[in-house]
Amino acid sequence: MKKIVLSLMAACAMFAASNEQVVGFYSQMVGEGVKVSVTERKPIADGIEAVVVNLSNGQVSQDEVIFTKGDLLFPDIIDLKAQKAYMQEIKKEIAAKNISKVYKNEQKENIITLGNDSKKPTIVMFSDPECPYCRLELEKIEATLKESNVKLILTPVHDVSSLQKSFLIYKDAASAKTDSDKIKILRKYFADDYKVADGAVSDADVKAMDNLRQKYSAAGVRSVPFIVNLSDLQK
Repeated sequence: MKKIVLSLMAACAMFAASNEQVVGFYSQMVGEGVKVSVTERKPIADGIEAVVVNLSNGQVSQDEVIFTKGDLLFPDIIDLKAQKAYMQEIKKEIAAKNISKVYKNEQKENIITLGNDSKKPTIVMFSDPECPYCRLELEKIEATLKESNVKLILTPVHDVSSLQKSFLIYKDAASAKTDSDKIKILRKYFADDYKVADGAVSDADVKAMDNLRQKYSAAGVRSVPFIVNLSDLQK
């Protein structure tokens, strides 16, 4: 079965695996003004290499991953025995490196801390008060805190109302004294039926929240919930 999956992937594209031809392959697909460069190559398994390709127009930069063996390119490598897709794993590693650069300089007021047990690992969770999957994460937050400390950063991917709710959460959480108080605040604004009152949040406050989400989006947080180990951001 594994051989069949790899054979199907190999049939997708058959090109030389040099850096120059990988760059040429991507250059055919992107628009003018986009710089394509190979930033990293590393062995995966059975003579297969992962190639990290950076696409940049000077303002926005994006990393893609492709795999190569000999003269073949593969869009992904799936290990059926280990039940993992290498592209997703490597993209998460890349995102962690990029997010780390931003997170290390993050202001404390933009991080909602839940749990403070030095014996437990800590996860960093990027979330959105209007995201249904983020609401599911919040529903089980007490169970999560039994296993890990949580540092929450709001990086909404939805409309202006999600930015407004994010501002209100940060505003109220700043004076919360306990984890229980913070969780109550989060659940208040994450509720599906919560509506932001007219004039409750200024345009400047919305802009501040938008700046917060944009810098993490540029670093690789393009969907939520996005969860990464704090230890991975400290490497």
